[in-house]
Amino acid sequence: MNNLVIGNTSQLSYYFPKDYEKISSRNLDFNKIKEKKYNRIYLLFAEQRTFLNETLDFFKEVNFNYTLKVIDELKDVCNKIVIYSTSELWNKYDGCVSVNDPYNYNPTSYITSKEHLCNHINNNRENYSNVIIIYPFNFNSVHRKEGFLFGKIFKSILNDEKISIGNVDFERDLIHPSVIVNESIKTNEDILVGSGELYNVKNFIKDIFTLYNKNLDEYILTDNKNNLNNKRNGYYSCKKYSNYNDLLNLSIKDIYEYKVS
Repeated sequence: MNNLVIGNTSQLSYYFPKDYEKISSRNLDFNKIKEKKYNRIYLLFAEQRTFLNETLDFFKEVNFNYTLKVIDELKDVCNKIVIYSTSELWNKYDGCVSVNDPYNYNPTSYITSKEHLCNHINNNRENYSNVIIIYPFNFNSVHRKEGFLFGKIFKSILNDEKISIGNVDFERDLIHPSVIVNESIKTNEDILVGSGELYNVKNFIKDIFTLYNKNLDEYILTDNKNNLNNKRNGYYSCKKYSNYNDLLNLSIKDIYEYKVS
């Protein structure tokens, strides 16, 4: 049976196998999808616009209402539906977190919209027994949109241009999107996917520039203000899916392949 990716402009979509069918999330023809009887359907379209300062209703429109509509339309005509939430649902913890820990987070409209969907599915598992929830930690690549920090970082490297960013001297559990995709394909249960440790974001950016033979200080102007709009503690995945060298090497591979494509 074939596999279907819905959301062909999502950052994650670029890392699925080439033989997976990929379609836009707009104007879905549910009847046509139902005829093909896919093995797995991956819903990628709700990862967007996390950086926008919008209302809960704004984010719920896609992250809850539309996502749930697609799930309800298709869950009975495939073996598994895989959806993507966020590790930010645990961002008030310190130390390692697992998928079995209760949600505990500093709220934003985006994160709350994700919680609403996850709660709806988990509270009605008799109707959603074949739905798998992936909770990814921070993932970035050359396909990240420019409104995000790493969208700007990769643009600077690819276009050889100077940029200005906020304070990046903080630690996060960072993981490459290809690892998230690979684990999404393998798993049959809900999982929290991260590297299993904290990395200093500033040092990671510096290492990318160094490996690409660029001096960070010549390209990045940093102010003293942290411009992130939600607070996070030092939390990371209890299960280790990757390591720092993987993250660096896969990021450099992304840049090379993007430049020669």
